[in-house]
Amino acid sequence: MAERGTSKKGLRVEEMMRERARQARRRLALIGAAVIALVALAVVAALIVTNASSRSEPPPATGTAGTAGTAGTADPNRPAGALEDGGILIGRDLAPGGDAPSADDVVTVRIVSDLLCPWCGLLEQAHGQALAAKAEAGEIRLVVHLVNSLTGWNEEYSWRAMLAANTVAAFEPEHFWAFHEALWAEQPAESYTEGDLTDAAIAELALQAGVSQGTIDHFTDSPVAEWALWSSDQGREQANGLTPTILMSFAGSTPEAWSRWLLEATDEAGETQYMAGPLDKAIANVKDGKPPDAE
Repeated sequence: MAERGTSKKGLRVEEMMRERARQARRRLALIGAAVIALVALAVVAALIVTNASSRSEPPPATGTAGTAGTAGTADPNRPAGALEDGGILIGRDLAPGGDAPSADDVVTVRIVSDLLCPWCGLLEQAHGQALAAKAEAGEIRLVVHLVNSLTGWNEEYSWRAMLAANTVAAFEPEHFWAFHEALWAEQPAESYTEGDLTDAAIAELALQAGVSQGTIDHFTDSPVAEWALWSSDQGREQANGLTPTILMSFAGSTPEAWSRWLLEATDEAGETQYMAGPLDKAIANVKDGKPPDAE
């Protein structure tokens, strides 16, 4: 009997030892997984910080003359008219970098938009022509700030279109506005699976706008890419991530967003519709030191 009891006790001890060993291995595995996860998080955090810090300043200018197209630019790594805050100043001739009035003389109107954003397209329909006419007349200082917010949609159309536009602004600024308008006119609907404009379609729009093949060849491998990515980050920050955003300022005042650029109304049938907001009034308000939406 004693031997049998001892045997059973021995078996129980062995089982307990095996169970403890299993638990120990499990704890080690969990600890190891936790350590790996923490290391991975640390690496991701470091990359985010590194990327953020690397984009805090614009890419350095090279001063090398452009070679694509016919006009070229003083620096092919950024658009003509590129501002320190990432926007592109549009001149009286509607070309980036062209002659433009002083920010102390007229209201600066900055448009932060994504070429795929449907509301940005609506803004273009509502106020695009009026803004262009005012820029030509020297009545406003117009700044275009394209961003890449809708990532993942339409085969990254937002990025492809933005990069193409910035490339044209760098190498052939005289054709930028026509190409910019063509991109809005042919804006695809947001979709994960269909409706995107291919690179070939974007190239065709550029050709129709007068852009040379030499510049178009740079669309998918553009020297402007680093600047465009930095500029997009700056634009999203200025607009608090909202597109479109219209920012107005005058003579050094803090830029203020105009939130009534599109007004809701009701037609004769009682259906809701939208109409263009009072652009002239908003500009006059800002010049008078008032908020754009002041009554």
